[in-house]
Amino acid sequence: MYQILEKEQFSDTTFRWLVHAPDVARSALPGQFVIVRLDEGGERIPLTIADYDEQAGTITIVVQAVGKSTRKMLNDYNAGSTVADFAGPLGLASEIEKVGHVVLVGGGLGVAPIFPQLRAFHEAGNRTTSIIGFRSKDLVFWEDRFGPHSDELIVCTDDGSYGRSGFVTEALHDVISAETPPDLVVAVGPLPMMRACAEVTRESGIRTVVSLNAIMVDGTGMCGSCRVTVDNEVRFACVDGPEFDAHVVDFEELMLRQQRFKRHEQHAEEDYARICNIETELFRHEKRNYKKIKDLPPKAIPMPERPAAERVSSFQEVNLGYGMADAVTEAERCIQCVRPLCVAGCPVSIDIPRFIRHVVVRDIDGALSVIREANVFPSICGRVCPQESQCEAQCIIGKKVEPVAIGRLERFVGDHAAGPLKCSGEHRRSTGRVAIVGSGPGGLACAADLTRRGAEVTIFEALHVAGGVLSYGIPAFRLPRRVIAQELGCLERAGVKIELNKIVGKTFSIAQLRGEMGYDAVFIATGAGFPVFLGIPGEFAGQVYSANEFLTRVNLMRGDQFPLEDTPVAMGPRVVVIGAGNTAMDCLRVARRLGAKSVHCVYRRTEAEVPARLEELRHAEEEGIHFHWLRSPIEIVTEDGGDVRAMRCQVMELGEPDDSGRRRPRAVEDEIETIECDTVIYALGTRANPIIAQSTPNLNTRGNGYIVADPETQATNIEGVFAGGDIVTGGATVILAMGAGRRAAAAIAEYLERWEWHAPELEDADVVDESKMSFVCSRCHRPLEGRETYVCCAETELTWHCESCKKVYEGFAFPFGLCPVCGGAMSVEEEHERAEATDADAMKAIRQAFEIELGAAAFYESHADEVDDAELGELFRRLAVMEREHAETLALRYHVDPPERVEGARMTAAQVAVYSGFDEPLNDGIDVLKLAIHLEERARDFFAQEREKLDPDSPAFTLYQELEAEEIEHIDLLATGFRRFAQGKPGIL
Repeated sequence: MYQILEKEQFSDTTFRWLVHAPDVARSALPGQFVIVRLDEGGERIPLTIADYDEQAGTITIVVQAVGKSTRKMLNDYNAGSTVADFAGPLGLASEIEKVGHVVLVGGGLGVAPIFPQLRAFHEAGNRTTSIIGFRSKDLVFWEDRFGPHSDELIVCTDDGSYGRSGFVTEALHDVISAETPPDLVVAVGPLPMMRACAEVTRESGIRTVVSLNAIMVDGTGMCGSCRVTVDNEVRFACVDGPEFDAHVVDFEELMLRQQRFKRHEQHAEEDYARICNIETELFRHEKRNYKKIKDLPPKAIPMPERPAAERVSSFQEVNLGYGMADAVTEAERCIQCVRPLCVAGCPVSIDIPRFIRHVVVRDIDGALSVIREANVFPSICGRVCPQESQCEAQCIIGKKVEPVAIGRLERFVGDHAAGPLKCSGEHRRSTGRVAIVGSGPGGLACAADLTRRGAEVTIFEALHVAGGVLSYGIPAFRLPRRVIAQELGCLERAGVKIELNKIVGKTFSIAQLRGEMGYDAVFIATGAGFPVFLGIPGEFAGQVYSANEFLTRVNLMRGDQFPLEDTPVAMGPRVVVIGAGNTAMDCLRVARRLGAKSVHCVYRRTEAEVPARLEELRHAEEEGIHFHWLRSPIEIVTEDGGDVRAMRCQVMELGEPDDSGRRRPRAVEDEIETIECDTVIYALGTRANPIIAQSTPNLNTRGNGYIVADPETQATNIEGVFAGGDIVTGGATVILAMGAGRRAAAAIAEYLERWEWHAPELEDADVVDESKMSFVCSRCHRPLEGRETYVCCAETELTWHCESCKKVYEGFAFPFGLCPVCGGAMSVEEEHERAEATDADAMKAIRQAFEIELGAAAFYESHADEVDDAELGELFRRLAVMEREHAETLALRYHVDPPERVEGARMTAAQVAVYSGFDEPLNDGIDVLKLAIHLEERARDFFAQEREKLDPDSPAFTLYQELEAEEIEHIDLLATGFRRFAQGKPGIL
């Protein structure tokens, strides 16, 4: 990396860099150039050396921002920044000798690279005349540098605003027309300027040299891109030049070649400018809801996939992942909600809109930093987490179009960013030693968070490979081993130690970890790996596997490569898998890849109840898997030698729903179906491994050996011992286990800091799926904020009509009850409800709240740019944001879609004053501020009056109370501002 020591900007587009490049500076000579590459994806940019200092080890370059790359150099790189590559010096040096009188002509940016030649010719004893030209006075630079080395200095400006008026060619013509013409002319600048200089000197026969900065790639003569025709011969600017006899250069041909990428560069520059505008909106102005759903593409960018015919014979990854173009396009479908529900849907609370903002502006490393605040394994989670039932299910745009493909974007960031896992500088001192039992997702997440908090973490893994279920349970075509190795490597580089082949409970106990081995805390994250069988006849046959055994033999022991590897997988050509979860889909698809001719899935419910991800089910169908719905195994038929011959299944039908909400299957009398097969695989879930519980006296467990732990801190009944993931909740998902790991890390860090143990109140209850522990609305299934009383307005249409112009509006409210088109009064039409409202008074309150909040926002926005005081305008802008944020809060809490902005005529302050009963004059910004106070007081009084009509225990009463308090806060803020403005004091901002 090469550091920029100084940056100086000469104009809006022209700037100087001083770069620390000792090797280049040691060898640099006048006339040579360097190749600069900004970053890994950058192009190679040839730039002529403007100055060099061998002693300081620096190179000076002067750049004009004319394309995407040079604009990035201008906008994104400053003193202290580094660039990836700075190669050189390249090209032949200028021939410096004493020839007599030398005229050096620099045009625009060419002024900089001609300076070293001027200095060298002057030091060689020549008489030097410098002619430097610019479009106007404000673009002039380095006049002071040229003066000491010039016997005559002529500064030209095209518009005559400074120095001599006119082009440099006119000044050159006057110089060579003198009594004693020069012996040599050197010209550096735009091609048309150098061509014109050549024509000026051609008739007099004065030797003229030009420097050709042609398009090139490598700069060493390899690519041939910089070829030019000189004296009817092909020459290469990078090795034969860049300086050539101007009178024999084919300028016309060269100028045409210089245009060959113009269209592409223009497209890139337009795209870069668009992204810069978005970056300004989203990052500098922090604008939210910056797009309307109706303007979005209705479909998410599809995931590129390997064709089914190709993938069934290979363990190569099926989903190929987004490229940059796909990722950016999909990221731009995110409207950047003020109150994003997707974050609430993420078990580890990734700030999803913020990481997507970084993707939109191509800042992939920045996106990774955001994700890693909550999840250190984006490449893994982006592949295996069920986003469609978590974060994407809560995506606001999903109500009208396909939700943003959050998981695909997370995977893209994890795969393409290169940032290391950062540890907080606040925790450089060790906070304590922590042992983590199990290297699955829960243990790894806990280790990552604790390491960032300064703990010394050691993970103990029972198997010979780290990763837990990620390594043994998920096939490579879904989660490549290189991805797991990459994420684990990141963790180890951050300081986490991983010890393999250590079976806690056998090699040593929890008590030993806490005692003689000196660990201050222990987190148990062993998962729940005991397989479940049905207990039907024949399931002890040799070719009957649990999913764990089958997948471990393939994923961990490389059974797919037997006999090249040592572990066999005995499997016939006809395979049946019992179950239809994600693990079952993995077994089905692995069997297909191992060469099974027919692979069957047996499931006792219908396809509608399948617990597997829809994508996995679709992939299995595409790969030729046969599905037998409403079938329940009752016997595995074996031959005399013990081999599997067939499976007998009871035909089922669906009855009433069970406790999970799914319809309970029941047998259809006398209907049995037989499926011929050679191999049977059970994929019916797992239960807790008892090793830890058996070796840890007094550890509270429940059910089939699941550890009892506090759901908020993951603390067990033993001091310093925590547990989380499947060993506590039963089988769940990777991301839910990671959420438990993160909660445990926070609790462990607090324990290590305070050394206080608060024994949790634990109940010996049945094991529950952690995904059901969060509180959701039973009506619309949106997340709730704890167990508070709430009102659900989802799927309720709020409709108004104007009593004057009769225009009807749906789904949003209007400025203070007034029509935005004619100013007429608005009234609520009969409600059209697709679901029963839970509280009529609350519904009324919510409509009125939206009317007031959005009306206030519209008022502040419309007058922010019209008031005559800049600070007052800024106050109005901030108040508009506050009003819209409160409306978003209402939308979140009461389960309605966030209102969109009303498009239409804007009401003046005078109109608002008339309709709201404000009878004072409106002469300036202070008067508008008084009107704003009046409107807020009007809203306060209205909410107070409505509140008094209600039962204090009703949800609507609480809502009106909150709204009244909000208005009082705004009144106090505005009244304070008014008093200070009236007294001539600075505003309250």
